[in-house]
Amino acid sequence: RSRNDIPHDLIRYYPDYLRAAGYHCTNPGKTDYNIGGRPDREAWHAGRDWGGRDDGQPFFHVAHFAQSHESRAFGSVDQSRHDPERQTLRAYHPDIPQIRKNYAHYADQVEHMDSEVGNLLARLEADGLAEDTIVIFTTDHGGVMPASKRFLTDSGTHVPFIVRIPEKFKHLWPAEKPGTTVDRLVSLIDLPKTWLSLAGVEVPGHMQGRILLGPAQEPERETHFAFRGRMDERFDQVRAIRSKRFLYLKNYMPYVPAGQRLGYLWRMEATQAWVDHHQAGKTDAVTGRFFRPRPQVEELYDTLHDPDNIHNLVDHPDHQEVLQTMRAALRQWQLSVYDAGLVSEEEMVRRADEHQTTIYQMVRDPILYNLPAYLDAADTALAGDSRQADRLVEYLQQTDAGLRYWGVVGLKMLDQLTPVHLLALRSALEDPAHDVRAMAAWTLLAADQAADEARACLTALLKEGSHATLLVLNIIDLTHEDPLLYQSAIEGAISCSFNHDYADRMKDYLLSAGR
Repeated sequence: RSRNDIPHDLIRYYPDYLRAAGYHCTNPGKTDYNIGGRPDREAWHAGRDWGGRDDGQPFFHVAHFAQSHESRAFGSVDQSRHDPERQTLRAYHPDIPQIRKNYAHYADQVEHMDSEVGNLLARLEADGLAEDTIVIFTTDHGGVMPASKRFLTDSGTHVPFIVRIPEKFKHLWPAEKPGTTVDRLVSLIDLPKTWLSLAGVEVPGHMQGRILLGPAQEPERETHFAFRGRMDERFDQVRAIRSKRFLYLKNYMPYVPAGQRLGYLWRMEATQAWVDHHQAGKTDAVTGRFFRPRPQVEELYDTLHDPDNIHNLVDHPDHQEVLQTMRAALRQWQLSVYDAGLVSEEEMVRRADEHQTTIYQMVRDPILYNLPAYLDAADTALAGDSRQADRLVEYLQQTDAGLRYWGVVGLKMLDQLTPVHLLALRSALEDPAHDVRAMAAWTLLAADQAADEARACLTALLKEGSHATLLVLNIIDLTHEDPLLYQSAIEGAISCSFNHDYADRMKDYLLSAGR
């Protein structure tokens, strides 16, 4: 829920184009657009559905079904209609009663959602619109059981996708008859272009995606790309590329576990039971992996034979050609979309503010954001190769804070630090970029070196109202040090505006008795 500005004079929302073409456009539910500078509702007509339009006016309506929201998996799981013993668990979930019960409980909620979809279709029928309306059903992410939503493995990104096209629009059918499974790789980013095309609206050139229905249908995509960054109060940085068969992941923060404690996700009984099971030493290499730092920067999965993505093939000799192809495709995609996440979120926001521009425009200026250099520096840093140590120290001496950040990350990835590395890290505790300071402090604490100086650095950042306040709070947790060492600084920490709510969550957690 960031609210970073975009250049609204350059980028319009898709309902703007539909409204200009005469469509009545409504979205009475959730927005969560992660965009600042414009009220979310401004792009839509008022109203709960299609009822407020002019006679005969075409409409575009977004209906939300909260019955299957993650929150509906919370609460007691002891009274479900579905049988827990008949649930098929993901391979990475331990087979314990509370997880089975939570699966069954959530299956009840999906059934409620399905009923609500039926009610909506019945309303279309009652209003005489069913034979004039194309209906698309999908979701905004995969499942909600722990390790699905928020994560780039298939359980988090593989969504349902059902299209119902009336007989009168048979020329738009993507198959010969209804009920057919269409073997096409679809990314949700394909949908806005498709909607505009079906409505006869000229599709703006800057829109990503491929038109998947109608006379202007474009060739099927070969790959789907995905990314994740900070989720609520926790940081992670992952990129993914998915073909019809293979999934490739690149972890830009392999030193943190995927399963960092997240207040919202931890409300679920399945999550709590899984954590307890792991902390009791009862998980194995598969069921406990979620809670451990990633053993490798890259992951490659054969989704045909491994739908739960548990067998990493990145070192398998038979899949090196696939690995190289997907690795290259990911880099090309990052360059083509100007991946903004090759500096920390703190630096990204600070740099755009300093130059009084939007992040969108900042990352397209090679002077302000040298993406090829950052990609190369990240690869060097993440290799964990002591032979590259001199280059990492050189990064720390650059004027570009993005390169200095990757210099610190690279030193953190090394198994051993020499006196030269330690001197460079101690100097980085005074770096102008607060994220570099914080990462240097973390690296020193992890190496059990200059601990007093490192703690003093983290304490000072908390007291300064730094852009890196949330990062510092995360670091204090991830070092497994006693937060009481920082108690007064945590209590008085003043966070910057762009993620202060999540900093407050971390403060409460760090100082809670149950941590």
